[in-house]
Amino acid sequence: MPRTKEEIAAYNKAYYIANKDKLSAKNKKWYIDNKEKALELSRAYYKDNIERYNEYREANKEKIAARMKAWGEANKEEIAASKKAYYKANKDKCRKANKKWAENNKERLQKYYKEYKASGKRKEYQKNNKHIYQNNASRYRALKRKQIPLHLRDCPQEKHRLLQTYKLRNILTEATGVQHHVDHMWPLADGGPHWSGNLQVIPAEENMSKHASVCEETKATIIKSLYTFDTSSPI
Repeated sequence: MPRTKEEIAAYNKAYYIANKDKLSAKNKKWYIDNKEKALELSRAYYKDNIERYNEYREANKEKIAARMKAWGEANKEEIAASKKAYYKANKDKCRKANKKWAENNKERLQKYYKEYKASGKRKEYQKNNKHIYQNNASRYRALKRKQIPLHLRDCPQEKHRLLQTYKLRNILTEATGVQHHVDHMWPLADGGPHWSGNLQVIPAEENMSKHASVCEETKATIIKSLYTFDTSSPI
């Protein structure tokens, strides 16, 4: 006797519940053995049913968010390892994507850093992760030393200018009550030199929301100025 759609659905659901572990293991094995085919089928199905997916997501926002949050909490280490491996294998792609996102979300980033600092979470994180900050500071100091231009490494005028720039940061911070940073206009991470002509003093929030990149015109100006810098000029 033919069964209705509702009866078939009920039967399939009952069978799945009774054999969940067995089916999950079987499906997982098939997925591992046929990953490319599975992804191709998933993409094709999604493309053919995109309106259905959108309707479901719109109607179940909170449910989906809670499920994703629970999954994330249960798989923290696996997710972190996966992200790290992906970033390592796709550094340039990730940097370009991060740069584009940061440029399109400057106000959002500034707001986030302001709220994050005000919440006290930053101080708490620093307190609980001193070793990370110490390692980062050590690497940053080494990078600065490495990227001091060769013809300026023993230049007293240049050392004096650097010192004055950092003093200016402290004066502005104290005078305005707003934390200021010494920023490399052409970032060290992008190959910029640690040189007084490449430094500017700006509010910390602005510096933290910047990305490690600079336009080619600014680079060209810094390079031109750097190699016409007179090391014999008086302080």
